[in-house]
Amino acid sequence: LKYLGIKALASIVGVNQKYALEHQMVVVECLEDNDETLKRKTLDLLFKMTNSANVAFVTDKLIAHLRVTTDVHFRTELA
Repeated sequence: LKYLGIKALASIVGVNQKYALEHQMVVVECLEDNDETLKRKTLDLLFKMTNSANVAFVTDKLIAHLRVTTDVHFRTELA
């Protein structure tokens, strides 16, 4: 269900970023999920959602996640 939500928001962000930004905190929480596919989709969505108003917040969340992740592919993608 989370995966479908992230996928839907990724489609919405292409049309109007403000609608996806309303759910930014829920999106960030998906980085804590055990599903690696969901984490990767969430990373892609966060990239699409990032703007001048939230770049510091998103960057902080990504760096915090990078520090604790054990997924080598994910670490490489974020580095």
